[in-house]
Amino acid sequence: MKPMFSWPVIVLSLWLTLGLSSPGRAVVSDHLFSGRIVQGQICDDPNLSTGLAYFMLEVDTDASVSYVDFMAALGQYGVIPADEQTTSAEVDTYHWVDGDVHVWEYWGYFENPATLHNYGDGDYTIVLHYTDGSQEPTTVWYAIPGTDQALPAPTQIPHLLWPPHDGSVASPVPFEWDPVVDPNVGDVYLTVQDENSGEYIISEVYGINDTESSPFGLKEGHYDTELAFESFYSITNPDGIPFDVSKNVTLLQPFDVVTSSVYRFYSPATGRHFYTITEGEKDKLIANYSDVWTFEGPRFYAWSTPYDPALVPVYRFWSGSAHFYTIQEAEKNKLINQYSNVWTYEGVAFYAYAPDSAPTGASPVYRFYKTSDNTHFYTIDPAERDKLINRYSNVYTFEGVAFHAWQ
Repeated sequence: MKPMFSWPVIVLSLWLTLGLSSPGRAVVSDHLFSGRIVQGQICDDPNLSTGLAYFMLEVDTDASVSYVDFMAALGQYGVIPADEQTTSAEVDTYHWVDGDVHVWEYWGYFENPATLHNYGDGDYTIVLHYTDGSQEPTTVWYAIPGTDQALPAPTQIPHLLWPPHDGSVASPVPFEWDPVVDPNVGDVYLTVQDENSGEYIISEVYGINDTESSPFGLKEGHYDTELAFESFYSITNPDGIPFDVSKNVTLLQPFDVVTSSVYRFYSPATGRHFYTITEGEKDKLIANYSDVWTFEGPRFYAWSTPYDPALVPVYRFWSGSAHFYTIQEAEKNKLINQYSNVWTYEGVAFYAYAPDSAPTGASPVYRFYKTSDNTHFYTIDPAERDKLINRYSNVYTFEGVAFHAWQ
């Protein structure tokens, strides 16, 4: 860590006293768009009773900025250079470009929680250093807005009940957590990052009485959850720049999505079934066509991506009145080449295992043919299979195993 007072701080004081900046430069809000200041704890083990203390400052600017420095309320000095990443003792800095926006981040992680006190509550001064050699400061009140009271500091470590720590789950994924009992917590903040792309695909805020989210449709892969119990305020500083200021306790928890739900619908008017792995398609039928399609829920678990190299596509066709699904390339090609006037090819419905290459644990999905209307029915349920064979063989012809999925 840098000392609390050094020559950069003296220079910074001169900037503030003299108000140095380029004579013709626009106001600082033309270059600094938004920012965040956070203090708190990070915990990556649900069994720990305390987390690692951390401090984070982020600002978003235009391309005219060459680097950023700041002075915290209690005199701690920090610099964010233009390098993509720097690491020094307990501090990491990052700089990257997102479209036209330059993002500057300063992260401090402290084994000794007392180190966080060097940053403190009160006035923070952030200085933009421009490519032409000039600079401009702006200040942020890091405390409860309109008061001289420090931000409440939550101490309750979140406990995520679902998905399990480093566990494997099926999509859609609901998130469930223990109730908030800490009076310093103002809201619950849930984010989920796709480890492969680095993209944050979920970012939701919940009330202190909430203990679960709605299910989210996630593709197969590895994800990192961040569940924060926080005290949070959105403010606008004296230069008109929006800032988020908060204190929190954050739980980091990884999990894997290994399968996705395949939903089944039934049309009482036609006696036909429809299958989809797509959350948006499922939600549309439930919201807009519940008078036509009765939702029967997930019937088996397949894959929305070729998550395993052994998985192969299950193709979907539409005749104008019914859907047909096949994993067989020859069957797909025959319908496309010889019966395109009857069957419209709709692409890959989902991925599954071919009957001759299914791994241990995968279950057969059976296919029936209904001669009366030239449609097919699919089920993974042995009891449902046996019922059709034993009681309705005059209606449904058993065609064997269509593919293998997860039950």
